Amino acid sequence: MRHAINLAGVYVLICCASAEEPMPDALETATPGLEALSSPAPEPSPAAETEASNSPTPVPAISPEVAAEASHLADVNALFTAVFLNEKDRVCEMLANGTNPNEVMPIPVDHAVNELFRPTVLNYFVSGERGLTPLMVAAALGHREIAEILLQTGADQKARTKRHGTNALWLAGYAGKTDVTKLLLGVQPGSEADRMRIEVDLSAQTARLFIDDIGEEPVPISSGRKGHRTPTGEFVVTNKHRQWTSTIYGASMPFYLRLSCRAFGLHAGQLPGYPASHGCIRLKKKDAQTLFERVPVGTVVVIK
Repeated sequence: MRHAINLAGVYVLICCASAEEPMPDALETATPGLEALSSPAPEPSPAAETEASNSPTPVPAISPEVAAEASHLADVNALFTAVFLNEKDRVCEMLANGTNPNEVMPIPVDHAVNELFRPTVLNYFVSGERGLTPLMVAAALGHREIAEILLQTGADQKARTKRHGTNALWLAGYAGKTDVTKLLLGVQPGSEADRMRIEVDLSAQTARLFIDDIGEEPVPISSGRKGHRTPTGEFVVTNKHRQWTSTIYGASMPFYLRLSCRAFGLHAGQLPGYPASHGCIRLKKKDAQTLFERVPVGTVVVIK
């Protein structure tokens, strides 16, 4: 009986202590949600606020069509840039991956491409023309290997710009790029055009045909008079016309060999014994006819 009373007293003391003392750690750990429910929500730290403010704004979705067009535009600009910089390996890689060699310069012209072309002869064709092709760029700059690669992969050398109808041959000729001009004319190594050349000596007023570096008898000429000097340099016979009339002066120009697509060449005319033409190289009729019949398109003419 005494033990029962003592036990009852111990039980009362334990119950009182448990009502006054905090809940044991083990119980707190077992019920984590209770404290969270009774405690106020913590305020966000400054770092969290900064991170939230720096979160990127959601980007609107881009349609597959728009993405494809942007990718195509980037490829075309990359091709024109590689051709301009004469990066043969890059051009080969792009063409092998399916880039069209007959792409035209996108309008409006990409700013980086425009700045690249600005200091060159092609500035007009990126600012005032439409229809410029990679082959035209290679031709104007004299990049023969790249021009050959473009032709081998299907580049159209007859393609013309929209406003003035300029083609790759014209650009190569006017830029004085003999090798590319001959390539575009189909001159093969060892062919007649490749073996021949004409040398014009303005001081001696003569022209001379060479075959395999062996010169024939020089013939007399009459070159451009003062104010209409005959251009000097290396040119290529790009056209032959048995009968031609000057579109500038209306003069008859039989057996006309046009040089590098320009408005001058060799033809039959009067020889007063001194420079008298508007820039062309006049020959006696028989000499002009002989050269016309013997010299093929693609022959180099050196004027000095």
